[in-house]
Amino acid sequence: MATTTSAQTVSSGTIEGRVLNTRNGEYLENARVTVDGTGLEAFTDSSGQYRLTNVPVGPAKVKVFFTGLDVQTDVVVVGPGATVQRDFNLAAMDRRADTDRGGGVVKLSDFVVASSREMDGAAIAINEQRFAANIKNVVAADEFGAVSDGNVGEFLKFLPGMAINSVGGEARTFMLNGAPPNNVPITLGGFDLASAAGSSTSRRVEVDQVSLNNISRIEVLHSPTPESPGMALAGSINMVPRSAFDRKRPVFNGSVYFLMRDNARDFHATPGPMKDRMRKVRPGLDFSYIVPVNDRFGFTISGGTSTLYTPLDNVQNTWRGNTAGTSTPSAAGVQGAFPDTTPDRPYLSEFRLRSGGKVSHRSSAGITVDYKLSRNDRLSFMFQYAYSDKPFAYRFLTFSPNRVLPGDFTPTSTRGVAGAGEIRIDNQYRQKSGTTYMPTLVWRHDGPVWKAETGVGYSHSTNIYSDNDKGYFSSSRARRTGVTVSFDDIFYLRPRTITVTDTAGRPVDPYDINTYVLATGNGNMANTADLHRSAQASLKRDFDLRGLPVSLKGGLDLRNAMRDNRTHSPSFTFLGADGRATSTPLDPQGSDDGAAVVFDEVLSQVTPGFGFPRVQRFSNYKYWDLYKANPNYFSIDRNAEYRSTVSNSKRAEETISSAYIRGDIAFFQRRLRLVGGVRAEQTNVEAEGPLTDATRNFQRDASGRVVDGNPAQAGVQPVLIIPTSDALGVSRLTFIDRGTRAEKEYLRWFPSLNASYNIRENLIARASYYTSVGRPDFNQYAGGLTLPDTENPPSTSNRISVNN
Repeated sequence: MATTTSAQTVSSGTIEGRVLNTRNGEYLENARVTVDGTGLEAFTDSSGQYRLTNVPVGPAKVKVFFTGLDVQTDVVVVGPGATVQRDFNLAAMDRRADTDRGGGVVKLSDFVVASSREMDGAAIAINEQRFAANIKNVVAADEFGAVSDGNVGEFLKFLPGMAINSVGGEARTFMLNGAPPNNVPITLGGFDLASAAGSSTSRRVEVDQVSLNNISRIEVLHSPTPESPGMALAGSINMVPRSAFDRKRPVFNGSVYFLMRDNARDFHATPGPMKDRMRKVRPGLDFSYIVPVNDRFGFTISGGTSTLYTPLDNVQNTWRGNTAGTSTPSAAGVQGAFPDTTPDRPYLSEFRLRSGGKVSHRSSAGITVDYKLSRNDRLSFMFQYAYSDKPFAYRFLTFSPNRVLPGDFTPTSTRGVAGAGEIRIDNQYRQKSGTTYMPTLVWRHDGPVWKAETGVGYSHSTNIYSDNDKGYFSSSRARRTGVTVSFDDIFYLRPRTITVTDTAGRPVDPYDINTYVLATGNGNMANTADLHRSAQASLKRDFDLRGLPVSLKGGLDLRNAMRDNRTHSPSFTFLGADGRATSTPLDPQGSDDGAAVVFDEVLSQVTPGFGFPRVQRFSNYKYWDLYKANPNYFSIDRNAEYRSTVSNSKRAEETISSAYIRGDIAFFQRRLRLVGGVRAEQTNVEAEGPLTDATRNFQRDASGRVVDGNPAQAGVQPVLIIPTSDALGVSRLTFIDRGTRAEKEYLRWFPSLNASYNIRENLIARASYYTSVGRPDFNQYAGGLTLPDTENPPSTSNRISVNN
């Protein structure tokens, strides 16, 4: 972009063209183009295009600089009022050096294509950071080579200030400079990216539903400019999509691969993680095709699919006096379950063994279309789609003494109280699936005087947790109580010896399914949608203020976000055919609750590791089939189910209307650059959540007054519509789904100033000042409300509870 915008006179002309990297055929963005002896400077756009206006008539010495490539200088003769076309082809430094020494063509370059791609990626990143208006890091998609499952987190985790939050072995969310994921905005092409955030009311963006196939580079902004959203508490992340004008010639990149974890390299089918056997080594593929059809039109296509199995085995030790609390004797001298100890003498109070795994299916597709309406106008369309499906299963075996007496423990051994202990087998099965799609449309005008840009974006994301609807319980438990649990020969990983006996001292086999009885089963299904709509427009003009390059930019920004959550969490208690729950198969009155009725023949063949033998398991699928065939074997707390569903039914919509102005100025032959301005954001929030109103169960007369059940007593004794013995009926009447309506609005100003000084060509000092805001979780608006019981005494009648 030129730094002067006065009307062109007959004593000046224009130089324009494109800058190409000859090594990879890619047009360069942010290549610096200057004219020696003048203050003229321009940077190439994403298609490698530059324009220098008001160039003095006559020969002009034009210099082009890009990190990692040779500086190229050429003399261009400019005529009065004329526009001269001059393209530059930059070569790699090592190639130019060999040519200057008479070495001619560099041989064997075809053998280092991968290295060249990675070096080019690093050069792009360094060059972006060098000429950035603010403090930021950039990583190009080619910089680290291929990433098999296409997770953008594999790139972000290498950047300064980033801290990865890993779930099940994969990067899902990120903290930036200490700010939590809720306060790290992530955009795609500058537009808000939707994320259903694991079916919560959180603002975090989960990157496991975003694919790298159609991403050119990722920018991490550590200090904002006025264009940045105000909620960038400690910075933001922007993913830049590929463009058809990035390349001079069509380029196809593709790969076919096998995915595996180093501790699960089985080409044959093995048990798990769900009910069936599966191969743990799975194929995958991805590709990208960049097609610049001509100088005015081009497109890109990308896609990929992968399946990755991840084992999730671990052990968990609960140490009293260290990670868990202890209990002091009561006033009557009764010792609590876990006596006090000193930090140097902790003791093991519970041990849990976990086995299981997760299967991550990912599919993605993307397309971009670029069309030049004229020499100065360009239209860009992008569409991204990603689908993620992750069935996972955890199987636990827990040993709990439950009570320990003083003197019955050391750091290497624990003796549980006789008959107070418990052993449990727990299963947690769930399927997390979701779809994210995002179209955007942008128009850019890069004229000799005005620069303008406007665009709209739409992003939609879903997250669905499934279990009962897929034919299995989400969580289930089989247990055995009334046993004595002791640990011996404990080291950092686990007790080498675990002893389980009954109250008579007879051994109890914790690995035998016949030791346990069925206890509970649950569901935890959720359906969440997240929608973001964005529109933005900006206008920019450059000036020459007495020899100082100055530019002014103003813009408008409208962002709308909507989150809709619904869950269903039924809870089942197993009673068996006799309608009586038991906790041991040796119950004196007999028990028909044995867990062997839903024995899992497949997963019982899995050896959990850590030196443990095979554990006989029960199946969540068979357990659910048992319920479907015999629902009378189970009791269901319908009141708890209803209240859980209403409690988690929430909706929030937020609209942020913004306007900003930005100014740039450079001093000392552009060595000192200042970028500052202010952004104003008007925020409007509307939300819905649960409402608790006990007075809805009070009978009222024709005038609306509460009917007094005992007028002889002081105060009002309301007559209830539904008796308290009908808990579900009362809840349905007094606990209302999305009965709370909340509105909030506020205006905030966000000034910012970024300064950079070129101490040397390769040494830049930067500083910034800015204001930002940490927007609250959506639950602050949709958490719900509890209205006061106005018929109670005055001391409590004025209390209103906000459930957030």
